[in-house]
Amino acid sequence: MTAWLTGLPLLLFGAACTVSTAAGNVGAGLLIAAALAAWARHRRRLVDTVPREVLLALGALYLTHALATLLAHPGPMRWGKLGEEMWFKLLVVSVPLVAAGRPRLVLNAIRLTLAAAVITAGYALWQNVSGQDPWRGRPLLHTAGHAIATGFHSHHLSYGGQAMLSLALAMAWLREDLLTRPRRLWLPFAVCAALGAGLIGSFARSAQLGAFAAAVFLVTTLPGRWRRAGVGSLVGLLVIAAVLPAVRLRVIEGFTDEKEVTRPNLWRSSLAGIAHRPLLGWGPGNFRVMLAEHEVPGYYESRAHSHNDYLMHAVNAGVLGLAAALWLLWATVRHLHRGWRRGGPGSWVMLGALAAQVSVAVAGLFQVYQTDDEPEMLLYFLVGCGLALLTAQRDGASASASASAPGA
Repeated sequence: MTAWLTGLPLLLFGAACTVSTAAGNVGAGLLIAAALAAWARHRRRLVDTVPREVLLALGALYLTHALATLLAHPGPMRWGKLGEEMWFKLLVVSVPLVAAGRPRLVLNAIRLTLAAAVITAGYALWQNVSGQDPWRGRPLLHTAGHAIATGFHSHHLSYGGQAMLSLALAMAWLREDLLTRPRRLWLPFAVCAALGAGLIGSFARSAQLGAFAAAVFLVTTLPGRWRRAGVGSLVGLLVIAAVLPAVRLRVIEGFTDEKEVTRPNLWRSSLAGIAHRPLLGWGPGNFRVMLAEHEVPGYYESRAHSHNDYLMHAVNAGVLGLAAALWLLWATVRHLHRGWRRGGPGSWVMLGALAAQVSVAVAGLFQVYQTDDEPEMLLYFLVGCGLALLTAQRDGASASASASAPGA
């Protein structure tokens, strides 16, 4: 009974995070609280559960952003904004603490996450057709003659980021069943199709590009003839995208719509601000303070952020903050890749978390996803699930080695 209750926050978060931002916040809070309780019971368990390099990288990220907040003058010290933008990253540690030694729990949470993502994709497709969002009681914006789907979220880029990550995970599942259970291929294929359709309906071009990058990455992991088939499928997807009028027009808008100069202007302004305060940046929440001094002339549809994850890290916490973020990315990718290569039950989840990191790394060149609540909470949940399975894998290997030792 106790084990079931301690695992419940993980299941609740998986079911809620793609359907409701508020419920995802509550689920994340419960998950972090459950992790603290687990840590209190087993103080030495943290280093045993999460790779030391990941802990150091995460600590460096928090330290640099805290220093950037403390030294934010002439901007205000926005400690609340620091917490808002950083707390979901605790899922990298919290999920393994809660799910240590419980791989079945992790897999059940992943299944719930994909099921909820498919439900959200169905709602997004309905939005495309109806042009309405009854969940929030509003009409939707249109582009290329179609409504822009937002799912259950407030913005199409937030939904697009989550759809991208969910699709990366589902494609890893599809790859797994392609190689091991081809007779059951219809289910992951249907999930991928639904999530892909929802992503297209979001018209989030950066997320679509990120999902394609994840697909390319996954194809490179396929053996021989399957890799050639995968390349052919990718070419087919590009042809289909070029044929679909709505997708084609949306891409063309990127080169013809005058509002598209917003991104280059924000990038140039961000670079100027980083050059002015290169070490620790301007502090989280002070993007507009930076713009007040370094905004380049031109049109701006939005002044909320850099429209680039890497520039945003450096605006918030300088090159030191950017270096810490890249270290965390590298550390998680390295350990997840090692775990996936070792194989075993659930290893496809590690590959899915890797694919999710690839998708964000590419999509983040054109949009801010790692400080956008909806994509951020899902990203670090998936990474945490991968690390939790890595721990179970390591424990299983230790148990096997002990059993086979002389005199065991």
